[in-house]
Amino acid sequence: MIPTPEQLDAIAQMEAGTIQEVPIAPLLLAQAVHRRTGVLEIRRRQVWKRVAFDHGVPVDCRSNLAHETLGRYMVHEGKLGEEDFTAALGHAASRGVPMGEELVERGLVTPDDLFRILQANLAKKLLDLFTWREGEFQTDGDLPTRESSLKIKVPQLILTGVTKLAPQEEIDMAVGPLVGQRLCLHPTPPIPLEEIRLSQRQAQLVEAARPGRRMGEIAEVTGLSVDEISRLLYALMVLGLIVPESRMPKSSLSSTGSFRGPILKTPLPAVTAAETQPLAQIPPSPAASSPEAERRRNDVMQTYLLYRRQDAFDLLGLPEDATLPAVHEKFLDFARRFAPWTFRTPELSGVEEKAQDLFLAGAQAYGELTDVEKRNTLLFRRKTLREERARKAPSMHQIKTDLLDSEAQFKKGKAALEAGRHKEALMLLEFAADCDPQNSLYAAELAWCRFLLSDAAAPRAIKELQETLRRDPNCGLAAYYAGEIERKVGNFAEAEEHLRRAIKLMSPDRRPIDALKSLSTERKR
Repeated sequence: MIPTPEQLDAIAQMEAGTIQEVPIAPLLLAQAVHRRTGVLEIRRRQVWKRVAFDHGVPVDCRSNLAHETLGRYMVHEGKLGEEDFTAALGHAASRGVPMGEELVERGLVTPDDLFRILQANLAKKLLDLFTWREGEFQTDGDLPTRESSLKIKVPQLILTGVTKLAPQEEIDMAVGPLVGQRLCLHPTPPIPLEEIRLSQRQAQLVEAARPGRRMGEIAEVTGLSVDEISRLLYALMVLGLIVPESRMPKSSLSSTGSFRGPILKTPLPAVTAAETQPLAQIPPSPAASSPEAERRRNDVMQTYLLYRRQDAFDLLGLPEDATLPAVHEKFLDFARRFAPWTFRTPELSGVEEKAQDLFLAGAQAYGELTDVEKRNTLLFRRKTLREERARKAPSMHQIKTDLLDSEAQFKKGKAALEAGRHKEALMLLEFAADCDPQNSLYAAELAWCRFLLSDAAAPRAIKELQETLRRDPNCGLAAYYAGEIERKVGNFAEAEEHLRRAIKLMSPDRRPIDALKSLSTERKR
């Protein structure tokens, strides 16, 4: 679906629907364009995700997937050891505090790095939705008390999700009818072009579409592959940046009969490699700075991560019986710490906006504590919360066990596969891949198992492995299995190409080398 403004209006008003009717990209865009606040719950078989939006901005995503929890994500990314994870998880559960807070207190991660990791984990959870081909969704207009300080830009999310992860069938169905049509930059898109970071190749396509061109002409001008053009066009058309000629406002027609694209305040940037990294990748820490700058940065980030879960007393660090002079003094100290204009230095780049949020939150807290009526209301609320916590005191090491553990199922599936129990392995590997569709290892093993179970599944298995390689060009296992399947079905040229690729990616693993030797022997027969 490439939605019109009218369709986005209709989607934003939907209380329930299916992914088949409304794919993820238009569904998320409708929430952003109409600045919806609430929760979007999406379910697919045994998996569910609840995405919280604050005025159209995703700020949180909860799911029933074990690998999407902070600790498991950090272990997978190599940011946390298994032993440290287990110890921190148990202690955080016994104290009833968030895992991130426990990790910072233990010195296992700095507040600045924790924020980056949390942001990357949220992006990955949202990007996962772009792999879904089916499912149901429903909306809830009530946003629970917001505890997250995270934010994800929907336009950038859509650009990354579509170009990297969207199913090929979705791309083909959306872009196929546009072949032969003239495509143009919209002069007044719902999402300003300046708000989206484009790679050099993506910016090249955007410029090629400025005067209005057909897909074949864009390919000639840019030299990009058809697959890359199709995916990028679909993403930009969902965002309303590029539209068919029939949707262009008549006022955008120039005197020469060509279409004028949007007038940019600044030229399209030639972005750096760091700016084109996958949205869910953990961004690098800022360049080394002085100890004082590092201390101030971490002070801001630690307070920023906590402040949405704190009331006025906690934010300013005051006891409930604090006198008015004490409130004045604490607020002035807080204001001095987070005065945003003191962060306008190269060493502190990136934290000025967060310091400003804290500065304003401190002013709001000061106003609440100096107003007698508001302060009494807050004191009553704190007393009520203490009583509730006393009634529901958590038992020691109370840890959730209702999460779907894809890693555990994958390990069982691999064991069954190695034991020759292919039907059992297929079921377990399908479960693992269904829970974690971005995991290239799961996808490769599933495709290989599918082929081992039945030679007739070779075309499907090869297609799945090719899609895995498109998403993750460094997945040597997918290249190896593709080569082995092509070899076994007699497609020797394709097999050699895949195996040579696998040799480069899997070194020092000798399996693709041995397979290539077997291929050479078979060719001589």
